[in-house]
Amino acid sequence: MGPAAASLRRVAGIRHAALNAIRPAPRVSDPPLVSVVTATYNWSTVLRWAIRSVRAQRYPRWELIVVGDACTDDSAEVVASFGDPRIRWHNRDSNAGSQSLPNNDGIAMARGESVAYLGHDDLWAPDHLARLVATQRQTGADVAFSLTEVIGPPGSGMRNVTGLTASGYAGGHLAPSSLLHRRELTERIGGWRDYREIEAAPDTEFTERALSAGAAFACSRALTCFKLPSAMRRNSYVERPSHEQEELSRRMEAERAFQLRELGRAVASRLRHPRTDPHSFGPRVPPGAGKGAQVREARRIRGLDP
Repeated sequence: MGPAAASLRRVAGIRHAALNAIRPAPRVSDPPLVSVVTATYNWSTVLRWAIRSVRAQRYPRWELIVVGDACTDDSAEVVASFGDPRIRWHNRDSNAGSQSLPNNDGIAMARGESVAYLGHDDLWAPDHLARLVATQRQTGADVAFSLTEVIGPPGSGMRNVTGLTASGYAGGHLAPSSLLHRRELTERIGGWRDYREIEAAPDTEFTERALSAGAAFACSRALTCFKLPSAMRRNSYVERPSHEQEELSRRMEAERAFQLRELGRAVASRLRHPRTDPHSFGPRVPPGAGKGAQVREARRIRGLDP
């Protein structure tokens, strides 16, 4: 695909996102139970805001499974503080070092027809699940995904939108927090793979393996997911700030047309930085760096042992 065609596809995606931002989320008759899985590790301050964004969903039938990767902080107490029977806590006995094995634990505990993921430092707009379930119902897709605003660290001015495709998915990165898939998909292709056993990032490996197995993908064409990559914020797991999530949550609740405003900010950022790769929010490692290299570099940036 040439640059002109790619640009046209991106413009079409932005137009759809802008229209969806001002349309109400569709109603879903006989809504299925959606199991939301959140993997977390010793960062309870951001976990609180992620849980709040799940509880704010307009979609009525969900459960949230928070899986601690051998947490030693007060994450369990934070989960319990909501007093919500729809939210369950499970803490692993050993640390896996990435979201893969906690995600698999969450899938094993899931009771829903579909599984969605929410990173403990990411947020959803209130219409996120409703739009994904409607997309899956309307298209029959195995995997539905939303547009995601990737927000760079304070002072960077970086905002990008991922998931802008004319239709479907042809490979590459999709933010895990943007995904909803049928639970039976993992029975068919297997779960998330341990980062130490693969060269690609676990999230990219998972979606590309699903694509290779013939899974159908469909995009909601709505901006409902907001990612604040910890791998772009040095020592994030040491300092454990939560002010960005708190401010974003406050704005989401208070501002009219919040999603449309954020889409505009992302487009403006893209125009200011046209050469920035919209998917370049993970660590860069040279080709052939070996199995697990991407996760190890991300852990180093976050202030964790590689």
